[in-house]
Amino acid sequence: MKKVDPDSSLERLLGLLEGHNSNLKDLLLAKTEPEFIVATEGAIERAMKTIENGAKEYATLNEPGLSHLLADFLNLMGWRATAETNNNGHVDVVVECAFGRHWKYLGECKLHKGYQYHVDGCEQLLGYCTGREPRAFCMDFIDATDAFKKMKKLRADMDKKRPLNQKAAGADHNILGAFLTSHDHDGGAVVEILHLGCSVPKS
Repeated sequence: MKKVDPDSSLERLLGLLEGHNSNLKDLLLAKTEPEFIVATEGAIERAMKTIENGAKEYATLNEPGLSHLLADFLNLMGWRATAETNNNGHVDVVVECAFGRHWKYLGECKLHKGYQYHVDGCEQLLGYCTGREPRAFCMDFIDATDAFKKMKKLRADMDKKRPLNQKAAGADHNILGAFLTSHDHDGGAVVEILHLGCSVPKS
């Protein structure tokens, strides 16, 4: 029986992943929590694009349905994601590292109903966090074609009102239309929230 060089097999696997699922490759190679977050956000962006491409089919789903849909897509890409998991309450989406690490990325999914509804979702999200999570995400599903415009207005409103102990103005993120805010957590830590807008117009 021919002996297989483990390094050669791994290199081939990583090469295949680079072409077919680069986000999973990044997850496999992640050695730190920030690297896990970057890989996971790449997968979330990919899932968002898939949902937007099928918007007419998904636009009728309610918030729990959309949470399950997002978790399902992340699972198909190789993540361990669950919807409505108990983590200081019923978190819409919990994304975990499936490769021996204990990193978690918590998320809240909301139908877009303006500034206050989004902030209420962020407040829920911060309540689910223990303070050990450096970042969480809040995704608005927007029944409109002007999702970027609505996210820009949401960012301006948050920068003006600074809700939930927001420390500074929002920061740009590499996902188009998304932005980051930093918030003082009740436990004494600072938790970042990634705000995302997914366009799911019904027509």
